[in-house]
Amino acid sequence: MRRPPLAAALLALVAACAAPRTPQRPTPRPPPGPSRLLGTEVSFSAPDLAGRDVQVGGAAARGRVQVVDFWASWCEPCKEQLPHLDRLAREHGEDGLRVTGVAFDEDRAAVEAFLAPAPVAFEILWDPGGAALGDRLDVQRLPTTLVIDRRGLVRHVHRGYDRAEGEKLEEEVRLLLAEPAP
Repeated sequence: MRRPPLAAALLALVAACAAPRTPQRPTPRPPPGPSRLLGTEVSFSAPDLAGRDVQVGGAAARGRVQVVDFWASWCEPCKEQLPHLDRLAREHGEDGLRVTGVAFDEDRAAVEAFLAPAPVAFEILWDPGGAALGDRLDVQRLPTTLVIDRRGLVRHVHRGYDRAEGEKLEEEVRLLLAEPAP
């Protein structure tokens, strides 16, 4: 059966929303049920775009709510989510929110070129192709966003992005910021 051009374009757009970590891999579906990271403590380090090693999570981050977003410049839903995360970082940074983006692009120059016209108010780290963190942190598709409470525990995992997911993420952040610090 031949699809009309509009249907084919919509199908291609939907497929981009479930983009794999690297363009070469097939698009995986998230496994049924919750992520294996829920309720666990996440701590890792990765270089920022200047090459400096940055620690995320762990003892140094306790007392802050963290949003850690794994993304790539070629991922359309990631591009839609970054302005939302930028707004969250700007509005709630003084309330104890730390937003960190981890780019999975193979080429750092692609990340820099993407961010140049629209810089964000949060730190961007770089893990080429997700080689160091992808499997370790259960990143099965992009974007994957972890929401971490003040105790350092993963409370929510978002796979993919649309407006409804963005609203849900924002509500989760507000609720976690309202919880008392440990």
